Amino acid sequence: MIHVAMMDDHPLILKILRLELGRESDLRLIWDTTDAAKMFTLINQRPPDVLVLDLSFAGQEFEPVSAVRDLKSRYPKMGILILTAFDDPVWIEELLRAGAQGYVVKSDDFSLRLADGIRAVSQGRAFLSPTAAAGLAASRQRFTLTNRERSILRLVAQGHSNPEIADMLGVANGTIRNHISNIYAKLNVDTREGAVKAAQNLRELPKPGANARHELRTPLNSILGLARLLQGRIVRNGSLTEADGEFLIQIISEAERLDALIEEYLS
Repeated sequence: MIHVAMMDDHPLILKILRLELGRESDLRLIWDTTDAAKMFTLINQRPPDVLVLDLSFAGQEFEPVSAVRDLKSRYPKMGILILTAFDDPVWIEELLRAGAQGYVVKSDDFSLRLADGIRAVSQGRAFLSPTAAAGLAASRQRFTLTNRERSILRLVAQGHSNPEIADMLGVANGTIRNHISNIYAKLNVDTREGAVKAAQNLRELPKPGANARHELRTPLNSILGLARLLQGRIVRNGSLTEADGEFLIQIISEAERLDALIEEYLS
């Protein structure tokens, strides 16, 4: 039995994943959470064989690459499978370098690939969905910035101040200032905005608009996941039941949310 834990900031995605894992006799979900801070407490209490981890936690103090590197140093036997809407090659290579053994892009029919990915990672094997494999092949490069400098600059790009970044990474404020100075020198810039743009041009940070693409893809992935659940029920049972109406309502709700997001970004 493979013990699995999941963290995703979207409750509906977690619901879909719980239903999918419930069909696998060799996989047991021991906990899931939408709270990044709670995840570390839960891992300390009940470390899983495989942690399924999303990358985006809006409004929460979470830097995924640093978190993966820290978790692998403290729990070397725990496998980490990234499951996310982010498909930028920079993210894929960065997370694998940090210690994640698998990376599944949600648009790659994640509900079908999740169980196979968990099994592979639990056995110490690498697992990449098709988009992740293509991204990794396109990403290989030599970096100008160090791992820590890229972590700091990702948080800078999100608008965090030096003291906030210091708290999130567990270091002194002066240490962050020194890293920022080194980043400026390496990239030949003198502003935070200039550093972010230079790093994006060098492909050491994800492309501009990555967060916007993620926000749009999250409800789309929910719709696809729910639709595939219903498709599977039709194949197995020959028809849908009255209880399946809840899934149809959720599909409509997510479609309306996606439509509102599209309008927001277009305006």
